[in-house]
Amino acid sequence: SSIKLIALETLPLIEPGQDVADEIISALVTESIEVDNGDIIAIAQKIVSKSENRYFDISSLTPSQEAITLAKAINKEPNFVQAILDESKKVVRYRMGVLIVEHKLGFIHANAGIDRSNIDQQKDLVLLLPKDPDKSARKISESLSRYFQKDVSVIITDTMGRPFRNGIVGFTIGSHNIECLLDERGKKDLYGNELKVTQIGIADELAAAASLLMGQAAQKKPVVLIKGYQFKQNNLCDSQSLIRDEAEDLFR
Repeated sequence: SSIKLIALETLPLIEPGQDVADEIISALVTESIEVDNGDIIAIAQKIVSKSENRYFDISSLTPSQEAITLAKAINKEPNFVQAILDESKKVVRYRMGVLIVEHKLGFIHANAGIDRSNIDQQKDLVLLLPKDPDKSARKISESLSRYFQKDVSVIITDTMGRPFRNGIVGFTIGSHNIECLLDERGKKDLYGNELKVTQIGIADELAAAASLLMGQAAQKKPVVLIKGYQFKQNNLCDSQSLIRDEAEDLFR
């Protein structure tokens, strides 16, 4: 009937090569936060990317004709557009200032998740998503579970816009030891009617909740501990289960 979310307060700014799991462990110990079986750690993608040195200097790129044409259409610099194309399978939609693509990891994202906020402001430096967010989540989860001798799950979060709705919300791009999608099809509702299409994006709902504490500006709270949520642990399930197949997607 209730869950508890705790934003860690003592994490340092993460630099390339720093072990995110070690820093989370240190913060949990420093803040005297007890870790229990079934706890979930939500981690902002940005600090994972920084630790994995996913910085990229776009000045090294030579824009293709496609990038030059798109750059004119959306009023962005061609090198930045080329970086987006290099991280993408295909362009889904574009309009002035916005380029929506299918990322190489499979999800639909503005600008392929390439970020310029909350990184050292060098003119041509951007931050890419982790190469394999599920693998990153598994590594962190296993380190935390081993240290605390508890069964700890991890989700790696980012933010996205949504069709028909203003505002961005948190969603999951990587996970370990949590069944991200709860399939309720075949079950009965309150009045005994069979559910036909209901699937609940558990990991995305948790990511959105954690994002409220993380913030998007200068809050410096990229890790949130979620306690008390009852879910199914599953080492074989990852965030890819949340991606809707293109054949079933009304917007592609």
